[in-house]
Amino acid sequence: MLKNSKVIRSLSAVLVLAVMDAAPSGAIDFQPFDYVPAPPKTDMLMGYYEYGTRDEVNNTITGTTSRDTNVDSHIGILRYLHYNEVFDRPYLLQVLLPFGGFHNDKIDGTRLNEQGGMGDPIISAVFWPVADKESRRYLSISSYLSLPLGTYDERRALNLGANRWQHDLQVDFNQGFLGRFTIDIAGDWIHYGDNKDAGPEHAKLTENSSYNVYGWLSYDVSEAVRAVMPSASNASISVGYAGTYGGKQRLNGIYDGSETVEHQIRLTYMEMFAPTWQGLLSLNHDTGVSGEFKQEFGIVLRVTKIF
Repeated sequence: MLKNSKVIRSLSAVLVLAVMDAAPSGAIDFQPFDYVPAPPKTDMLMGYYEYGTRDEVNNTITGTTSRDTNVDSHIGILRYLHYNEVFDRPYLLQVLLPFGGFHNDKIDGTRLNEQGGMGDPIISAVFWPVADKESRRYLSISSYLSLPLGTYDERRALNLGANRWQHDLQVDFNQGFLGRFTIDIAGDWIHYGDNKDAGPEHAKLTENSSYNVYGWLSYDVSEAVRAVMPSASNASISVGYAGTYGGKQRLNGIYDGSETVEHQIRLTYMEMFAPTWQGLLSLNHDTGVSGEFKQEFGIVLRVTKIF
């Protein structure tokens, strides 16, 4: 009986892996001040490196597996942004191209494939109905569409492409206060299309909508940083929280124990280290998950060039 339970647990965990998205998360994640618009006709090019290590996976049916379990992800993202105005209101058009791979992957000692390639490209539009620079108040509405063009092989447990359409609608509110503080609050709703070729049995994968909430509290440390680095500007330290809910998955109509419930804490430092260059370092840790892998440690490095 114990041996059979162990096999079932391993198989259930593989089902979780079979539908891992190429992007760092199911949602379109963001860092502090991402939804403060740049001046009209500004272009930016961003390069990301995101690393995550996971040593535990939860399935709501079979429980948590941590013995001899590991998944490391190395994800890069190229992101192009173009800012402009319409009806005296800012808007942003952008394209994101994720790529990378998974390494050192195993569940309960069972090795998984180590695949690399391209993730699903994302096209996006953002509009600011409120953009008050004087009061440091911004309200944005964002739409992100993921195109099912990434690397996908139904025979593999790990895939960078999701083999399905995905749409993310996000609303963000950003407000500065008390001189150096800024609060950033956001929520989004993600709708998933069907993957009609999931796993070696070519099953139909469906997923309920998921919902995310984010919060950042930032403090401007530009003055202190300039004392040791005179060329620096717009330097800040931020602490944040991200929560994901919903996203129950079914294979051929049967719930497989996978969902997207996650609670994560974050710490970010960013600065303009030259007039048209920005650097960012962010650390994160999952405090709890349900129906997916728990990320023990994550790091995000981002470099931005402004044109």
